Amino acid sequence: MKTVASIDIGTDKIVALIGEVDTYGDLHIVGVGESKARGVDKGTITRLEVAARAIATAVREAEEMSGQKVSEVVINVSGSTIKSQNEKDTINISPSPVEVENEHIQRLVERSIARGKEDGYEIIHAIPRRYMLDDQEGIEDPVGLIGSKLTAQVHIVKVGTTVSRNIEKAVVSAGFQPAMRVASAIASAKAVLSDEEKEEGVLLIDMGASLTDFVLYLEGYPVITGSLPLAGNAITKDISSYMKIDPEHAEKIKREQGVALVNLVKEGEIIKIKPRGEDRDISIEKTTLAEVIQIRLEEIIEKIVEKIDSSGYKIDIANAGVVITGGCANLKGIKEFVERFTDLPARIGVPSGIIGLKEKIEDAKYATAVGLLKFRVSPEGIIPGGLRMELHSNGPGKGINFGGMVEKFKNFLREIM
Repeated sequence: MKTVASIDIGTDKIVALIGEVDTYGDLHIVGVGESKARGVDKGTITRLEVAARAIATAVREAEEMSGQKVSEVVINVSGSTIKSQNEKDTINISPSPVEVENEHIQRLVERSIARGKEDGYEIIHAIPRRYMLDDQEGIEDPVGLIGSKLTAQVHIVKVGTTVSRNIEKAVVSAGFQPAMRVASAIASAKAVLSDEEKEEGVLLIDMGASLTDFVLYLEGYPVITGSLPLAGNAITKDISSYMKIDPEHAEKIKREQGVALVNLVKEGEIIKIKPRGEDRDISIEKTTLAEVIQIRLEEIIEKIVEKIDSSGYKIDIANAGVVITGGCANLKGIKEFVERFTDLPARIGVPSGIIGLKEKIEDAKYATAVGLLKFRVSPEGIIPGGLRMELHSNGPGKGINFGGMVEKFKNFLREIM
């Protein structure tokens, strides 16, 4: 059994998972740990020592449950600095047709990475999409085919350098080594989306406490990855402000009584609240609470649609609809709200394809943590300069092996020393 571990660093909670991979490649969850997130806000470390202690607490709990000790972990990155772009490039392989090799794809990806570099940002994903070989379009895996010119589109995801480095520093301060960094939305997608949905076109929305991460897939690959600094906490603050109640009370009402779509509330339903300064509870209509929630959700979805539009795509290319995951996916009526607002089918995304602790883990709030574990199991590579890359592999020969690139870099260092 190979042991793998992940840490989902959120604003509300930190989740640590420990898994074991059997000889068949199946992932068994054997340890879960959670702690209240402290020293973290909207994907940014605000207090290093406090955040490190919270991370250590979550991992220690997972270790105690699993009986395993871990040193390397996969971590998520998110926040307002997350952004993406698509680069298209072509290389001439040979004047006459020859067999395409992994090295040719590596060259294409390297060129896309070079074009995607930006001061103050680090590239964390470079995901090759479908290829064109000479005049043949729609090539999924060119390795082994014959051609003289290769074209590829590469989806680049990057994050602010300061944000990324401080997250890594917090993890190291907690006593663990970050093995990979994965954008939260792409991690969640790996946990909850099917290959068929990605192929047809699907929008994943991961709504947590302070961030809403999203990724739009088309023809099997991501085309837009982003994040908004609005999520569940904004809804809680709205309820607290409008109803003049404490945030803790507002959060409880949201979880227990909240509905995302006014039309789902029966006429005349009443809830009890206790405003600040009042000696006793007062009654308000449940539709009022639903209106407050729905208004904020409309703003969040509108902003996602705007970002998609500004990238040159339209939300209606998501033929498989919208998948909602994250803690806010448990809000009653959110599926119906998204369907009504986007005019697309929707479903709640929970982690799949795992074994062990399923009753606990099959919850939308664990999507990112599970997806991070799956990335550790899946093919991945590290290239010189510290850029971590997600590499898609749908079978033998379909991933990109960057081991050769690393070895070349080592040889280069030996030559100049």
